[in-house]
Amino acid sequence: MNRESTSYLPTIENNRYSQTWLQLPESARLLFRLLTVAAFLAAGTLIVYFTGGTSYAYPYVILLPVLLSAIWFGFAGAILCAITGGLLLGPLMPLDVSTGTYQSTENWLARSGFFVLIGIFSAGLFQSLRRANQRHLQALEVDQKTGLRTQAALIRDLDRLLRKASRDGPPTSAVILLRMQDLWEILQSMGADTAEQVVKDVARRISQNIHIPHQVYRFSKSELTILISAASQEEVSSIFGIAQQIGEEETDVKGIPLRVQIVAGSYLINANDENAEIVINRARTGLSVAIENNVSYRPYDPMFDQKTAERVQLIARVRDGLAHQEFQLFYQPKICLRTGQHVGSEALLRWFNHENRMVMPGLFMPKVESTTLIDPVTRFVIARACETIRSQNLMPVSVNFAINNLMNPSLIGDMERIVRSYGVNPESLEIEITEGALIQDPTHAKEAVKCLRDQGFKVSLDDFGTGYSSFQYLSHLPLSGLKIDRAFVTDLEVSADARTIMESMISMARALKLEVTVEGIETLGQQEIVTDLGADLAQGFYFSRPLPLQEYQHWARDR
Repeated sequence: MNRESTSYLPTIENNRYSQTWLQLPESARLLFRLLTVAAFLAAGTLIVYFTGGTSYAYPYVILLPVLLSAIWFGFAGAILCAITGGLLLGPLMPLDVSTGTYQSTENWLARSGFFVLIGIFSAGLFQSLRRANQRHLQALEVDQKTGLRTQAALIRDLDRLLRKASRDGPPTSAVILLRMQDLWEILQSMGADTAEQVVKDVARRISQNIHIPHQVYRFSKSELTILISAASQEEVSSIFGIAQQIGEEETDVKGIPLRVQIVAGSYLINANDENAEIVINRARTGLSVAIENNVSYRPYDPMFDQKTAERVQLIARVRDGLAHQEFQLFYQPKICLRTGQHVGSEALLRWFNHENRMVMPGLFMPKVESTTLIDPVTRFVIARACETIRSQNLMPVSVNFAINNLMNPSLIGDMERIVRSYGVNPESLEIEITEGALIQDPTHAKEAVKCLRDQGFKVSLDDFGTGYSSFQYLSHLPLSGLKIDRAFVTDLEVSADARTIMESMISMARALKLEVTVEGIETLGQQEIVTDLGADLAQGFYFSRPLPLQEYQHWARDR
């Protein structure tokens, strides 16, 4: 789950109106301000005259253009405007228009002096406020802990770059958004100071190794942004290669060697980009696609936006799909390798939309698993599996739990009650969890697994071997089984190394007294090898593909 904040763009000089204003030439902005002040002076003079003269309160409307001049033009502009206003309401302006009485010289000179004092005071006040604001912006633009320029500075620099491009032609620049994937673990295990030092050191070494004009920014807690001068995607990719290599090198912090895994997205800026938000969002899209596809780097592609929009629309229909019973469970048989008997199945979720077309699980499940939608979806799977176990007298069924399921104490604590409400014993339902769930929060995961085991459920570790499991923490988890990923099955018939790796994993699992299931069996030869190596159960297309309930029942009877 991405831990970064989703609202990551501040609103400094970044709304539509400020962008339009800043894109005007300086001469046009100066002319507009001068005409505005002149208009207010003229309007103020007319108001005073047509409301009876200077003997009424209206002369002080002239203070409005004086204040505007103080803001826009400083001391000189405020004083000049104040003197001009004083003269406009001076010797030629009657004290009382109806009687034709004129002011004394002392009267309009005193008023003019008052206007000048107000102008000087206002200009001084606004200048102080402007300096304070500049100091505040400068503080916002430098990260106090690492000394790096911040997100606010990046947005300011990008906006300036885009304004310059609109005048001078297409820019030759790009943005690379880097995420240090395991910085959160460093923060949790070694503290904030160590994590900050890692960020600072990585940024310093990246900057030292880039030999074209660039600037490194700290975009968020675990993200850096590089703004570089680059004219082609090849140049951008080479810069990422430098950053990736530096992440893989050891960073020595307090005598401890540390590494960070860097994932990135990039965007080559063009003349049509309107503001910094567009540029950063597109680099962010590349980063998101890289993370979703488990690769280290993706440059932005316009197709990403279309696919993202389609994915968002698809996810939005998940709740409706549940309500309209568009989801159903398919069952893939599990086979006991010692006896050859069918001993259970894995329940797999399938979605047939309103057109009765199957939506591939890869299009919606990864996103569902990272949102709150995973709770109603998982409860649906549990309910359907329990209904089937009870009504069809099925053998034990295993269901998959996502990371967010395992971290949901409400679901974990309520599992036994949910299952028994369908007249099913917990022993009939096995929970399969992934290594990712254990890695994210081992302590919480251990408590969740123990709670499930105490309620009577079997709990197996799914996709074993594809993550970072160690013997040490596996030995402390109250698991009942382990499922070896299909990636270790493919080469069993042709590779001695593949058989050695499989034998090692099975031996380790047996040493931990875990029931071993091997998935992805597609040939008789693969079945015979894992049987000889001591695996307990197997599943795969060699036995059967996942089947709808009725076909699964026919398959079981025929077997």
